[in-house]
Amino acid sequence: MPLPTSQQELLSRFDTAYNKLREEITRVPDELSRAPQLEGGMSLCELIAYQIGWGRLVLQWEALEQAGQPVEMPAPGFKWNQLGALAQSFYLRSRDVSAAQLLAQFDALASDLRAFIAASSDTFLFSVGQRQWAGAKWPVVKWLQVNTIAPYDSARAKLRKWQKTRLATPTL
Repeated sequence: MPLPTSQQELLSRFDTAYNKLREEITRVPDELSRAPQLEGGMSLCELIAYQIGWGRLVLQWEALEQAGQPVEMPAPGFKWNQLGALAQSFYLRSRDVSAAQLLAQFDALASDLRAFIAASSDTFLFSVGQRQWAGAKWPVVKWLQVNTIAPYDSARAKLRKWQKTRLATPTL
């Protein structure tokens, strides 16, 4: 999917992806929220934790740069070739958090991300070189796309696939 070309288009795509994922999440019964039945052996809670983890990183990168502090990418203690371990750290942090609590965290994060986008200029969002953490090749919008909109769409597709399989399988 091509990148959005305006703040309004970015907000619209963000809202659409978030709302569709949010709706799909609410279709999963609470008793199945920790069942590792999604593609890749992931549970619903882990899927939400993953979205939260990456969204928080984006906001953390920005906050650190704004504070004049170095930004360790993708996260402190992790290199780009350790994304699996980074995902595991997201799951571990959420291990004792209920699905309802994770969903509330996801909602709050989505609100924060939306506010970040809404407060940003088109130059900031769409021009390369606006932030050191975004690098010399990608504009901030690309980081938002690959860490929110695209994973939200992917997560929704995983949930829909699992739900169709689950509902089509007769219980014994």
